[in-house]
Amino acid sequence: MNTLPRAITARFFPNSDSYYALRAHWSSLMNSERRHELTAAHHLLYLALLGKDWRKAFTPPANPRKLANGAFSGWVMFMALYKQHSKFCESELLAPFDGLITPPILEELRSVLVQYANVSGFQSHPFTGNSFPFEAYKEAVPAGKADSNE
Repeated sequence: MNTLPRAITARFFPNSDSYYALRAHWSSLMNSERRHELTAAHHLLYLALLGKDWRKAFTPPANPRKLANGAFSGWVMFMALYKQHSKFCESELLAPFDGLITPPILEELRSVLVQYANVSGFQSHPFTGNSFPFEAYKEAVPAGKADSNE
């Protein structure tokens, strides 16, 4: 699943006003001097909350010399995914959103939808041509059905 339907993204926002407040806040961030404080992890979080294919924001390293010298293992996408799933980075990740994204929202996003991709599980060649060997989102499971054995 590479994009999320509105029914799933709506779970992150109590009402449509909070969705539009996040969009307006992000727009003001991108047009302010604070935009220099934003990292790839912040962009990933914003795109994931909107249900967009966040992988399109990352271009895999392709230079053979850089790849030979470790550019793939230091790729910003893997570091951004790490920050999404790290409890230690949570306050830093949520800070620019000024309370519009809460820890429970982030927890649902990281535990249910956005999977962690560890660099050690991949090689660089599946990423050529802007293709990815994994989906942007896990299969969306309706609430209460995650551990069903039926």
